[in-house]
Amino acid sequence: MHGRDSLRLARGPRRYPLLLAAGWLLACGVVDAASGSTLRTELFYLPAILFGAWYYDRWHGVALAWLAATAATLAEFATTPNAELHVLYWNVLALGGLFSLVAWLAAELRAQQRRVAALLTTDVPSGFLNRIELLAKLDEELTRTERFGGDTSLLCIGLNGFPRFLMERGVEQAEALLNEVCAALRVLARKTDVVARLDDDEFAILLRGTGHAAAAVVADKLERALTEHLLTQGNDLTCSVGHTTAPLGRVLDAQALLAQSVAQMYEHRASGRRPRRADPVKEVLCSEPAPQSPRDLGGRAADGRKLG
Repeated sequence: MHGRDSLRLARGPRRYPLLLAAGWLLACGVVDAASGSTLRTELFYLPAILFGAWYYDRWHGVALAWLAATAATLAEFATTPNAELHVLYWNVLALGGLFSLVAWLAAELRAQQRRVAALLTTDVPSGFLNRIELLAKLDEELTRTERFGGDTSLLCIGLNGFPRFLMERGVEQAEALLNEVCAALRVLARKTDVVARLDDDEFAILLRGTGHAAAAVVADKLERALTEHLLTQGNDLTCSVGHTTAPLGRVLDAQALLAQSVAQMYEHRASGRRPRRADPVKEVLCSEPAPQSPRDLGGRAADGRKLG
């Protein structure tokens, strides 16, 4: 996401709907008092309580629940001024407990829904997006570039020799290796990138607003840095990175872009190309803005020569 959408997510849910929900509860109390408590208005309090628990969290829902209980009790007191205080006290407790239970259950249902949604869109071991969600994000980005212009690039990363490593070292060491690779990708990827896991030993990175030349530089740096990281950990493994760019006009759709990036990764693997020694991890992708050309990478080309 970009611009105002990302700013809205960073700030969290807006507060004015919460004020509207509180106003709704007070309005229900006024209607209840005006009708002489002849109407059963308890059900009219529930929409605002459910909204607070669903849209915000359980504690906002519980707060609205007690506000609803207080408003309902005050309405009853306004119609029956001779009511005993202990009766009103127990009425507040009963309604507050009932409304709080409803809010708590609604918030728990919302939490379960979010967990299920995360399982459907996330690769659980790595925490990255899965293939289906990557294609959805890629399709959104291609639609955006088609409308507003620019390029979208996709990197595909594969570990060379991972099946042999799995056979020789076992499942536990293979899982530890994959955890190291995932941790390295989190460091190497930029904040604007979208990282996904395609298979056991294959990953993908969506580069927003990145052209072909810049994607080639990023792919080269990532390949060298990740291979260096694997070698320093004592693993005789390397990686291959393929990249593809979809220009303006949406020449490629999401499936075709991913397939072409995977094919290029396999070509690099088949060629036996061994990447050069990488720069230190702290100097690579994570601290850089999205580059548009080799000149944007600190004024240096991929081999370190100054440009211009």
